[in-house]
Amino acid sequence: MSDVVTQPTSADDQPGFRRARSPEHKAQRRQAILDAARGLATERGVRAVTLGDIAREVGLTKSNVLRYFETREAIYLHLSAAGYRDWAARVQQAVRAGQPEPLAPARLAGLLADSLDADPLFCDLLSDTAATLEHNVSLDAVRTYKEASTSAVHTLTAALTGPHTGLGAEAAQDLILATALLTASTWTATHPSATLIELYRASPELGALAADFAPELARLLTLVVRGLRAPA
Repeated sequence: MSDVVTQPTSADDQPGFRRARSPEHKAQRRQAILDAARGLATERGVRAVTLGDIAREVGLTKSNVLRYFETREAIYLHLSAAGYRDWAARVQQAVRAGQPEPLAPARLAGLLADSLDADPLFCDLLSDTAATLEHNVSLDAVRTYKEASTSAVHTLTAALTGPHTGLGAEAAQDLILATALLTASTWTATHPSATLIELYRASPELGALAADFAPELARLLTLVVRGLRAPA
């Protein structure tokens, strides 16, 4: 897919364009870029969105977008970091609502699956992070992302440690890692291409392993929780 943008090469030549000069205006321009990237990815999927698409959506040239984010991948890493923070907050809230009763494995797994199903874009970002988004970015960009995601993991680990889950800190962190990895693979598997969807409609027997995202993730996580709770 081409990233060619059919706008003037100089952003300053665009009709009605005003360069953002104050910190406030720069922050607004940066947020507009993030909003455009989020909207396009929600509509098309992260992998289908190019830097040129984002530039057109926000009414800038690619070169002007790059004044705010070094690459397309850096934009989506920023959104992924925000997704981690939001996910941690949702899990904290859901776990508190379930206390003080101990959460059965299926209930805990369902809680985690629902917390992710609530943010489809974050699930899509997780499926693309290690393979694509952590590439073509600077050390500073990936460090910022890792600091945010690691902080969220610590929050999640604390929320899932204790008698209400039956997990110690190490097991809770293992559950978070497994949840992130299973989310990435399950999201991809449960969102097949248009060609595969057409094939499954024509030959249902070939889609025997097809599943819906949240129920399948909950099923797999139930197995993980049971394993983590099992005596050594």
